[in-house]
Amino acid sequence: MRKKSFFVKTLGCKVNQVESAYILEKLNQEGFFLENEDKADILILNSCAVTEKADKEVYKILKKWLRFNPQLIVLAGCYSQKFSHTAYLFAKKFNMNNFLILGHREKFRISEILKEVLEKEKLKLPLVLVGDVFQDKICEPLFIHKFFGHSRAFVKVQDGCDNFCSYCIVPNVRGKPRSVSLENVLKQIEIFINEGYEEIVLTGIHLGKWGVDLNPPKKLTDLLIEIERFLKSFNKNFHLRLSSIEVKEIDKDFLEFLKNSNFIVPHFHIPLQSGSNKILKLMNRDYTKEEYLEVLNKLYEIFPHATFGADVIVGFPGEEERDFNETYKVIKESPLNWLHIFPFSSRPGTFAESLNPKVSPGEIEKRKKILKELIKEKRQKFLEKEIGKVRRILLEYFDKNTNMWKALSENYISNFVKIGKEFYFFPGKIVKVKFKELKGDYLIGEPLKNFQNKNI
Repeated sequence: MRKKSFFVKTLGCKVNQVESAYILEKLNQEGFFLENEDKADILILNSCAVTEKADKEVYKILKKWLRFNPQLIVLAGCYSQKFSHTAYLFAKKFNMNNFLILGHREKFRISEILKEVLEKEKLKLPLVLVGDVFQDKICEPLFIHKFFGHSRAFVKVQDGCDNFCSYCIVPNVRGKPRSVSLENVLKQIEIFINEGYEEIVLTGIHLGKWGVDLNPPKKLTDLLIEIERFLKSFNKNFHLRLSSIEVKEIDKDFLEFLKNSNFIVPHFHIPLQSGSNKILKLMNRDYTKEEYLEVLNKLYEIFPHATFGADVIVGFPGEEERDFNETYKVIKESPLNWLHIFPFSSRPGTFAESLNPKVSPGEIEKRKKILKELIKEKRQKFLEKEIGKVRRILLEYFDKNTNMWKALSENYISNFVKIGKEFYFFPGKIVKVKFKELKGDYLIGEPLKNFQNKNI
């Protein structure tokens, strides 16, 4: 069999990105090679199912791929795990006899499965290989050497969630919380460091659940303490970033760790979802707006220069104008300066699917716009305060249009830096800059004289 080419498209969260990177590296190791989307023999979609919009995107991509007439189309990820039968019916409708549907467990065996499929002369496709994710008891480590297309290295430390927020389909597609062992987390971090990465982003489906399934049980803070100790042994500077953490998981031990950490960066994404206690209860969120604000203010005392981000859902069933106004007030009066705003999306099988009254699409759009304007104003003020400040940044790529480096600061600010293109070996490296001016949504920085110092 001649070598086959492939292309991977990823939808959704950081965990999906890690898993796609693993698939890509694994296929390369097994003799497959990467090709452009319109020329590849095998097209692989690692899908998302968190919103109805994500569902539609899956079928939009599949229909586009049909026109390319590849040898094989593979649908993997969260959508295929939950809606494999719907995907199968779609494939039958469009006579897709080159369609393979893989669940979460199966997608990690993709190279083995592809070889079996491609070697058989006659195969009944579409083929569905989707196991029961609730039977998974452990989180297998995904060792990756190159995080393709990224200057920062994402490390998956955990999978699964059992919170069952009333609007969320994720527990049904990812299963129970399962942790990667401390030993394997450190092994992956060491691999990335040896490959030259200087920013490590810890990610999971529910990051704060790391350790709950271990024997004896541990907390995320325990993991962070060990990572901190490990990074110190390299005697150089790193960024250690958390993808997201729930407000209830920010306890006294976690705050104490943050105060003493040499590597954790001032960027915290803490989902809010709503500022109305009534709506939070309907969502099955286990905190009040008062608790949320109390924790955020404690973090702000430690990191007044941090980016504080949150997810917010607008138009949840039963959200009256006064509920929305409470959300507006919480955002306005809190340290939040960055938002992901989601219109409510009804997910099959969730409790919220049956809740009433529904908020009209027009009203949802109106509320989204109001929150966008609010956070735009808050972000602008935050960025203005950063002018004149010295920050560590991670170089991403050299932008030929501006003749500057595109970068991301420790406190999650996109910026451009005036460093010559002769430093072509710098992507993924940390340097120190002083922010000089604000242009649109970006800060412009100039490097300090000792910006190449490894101990900055």
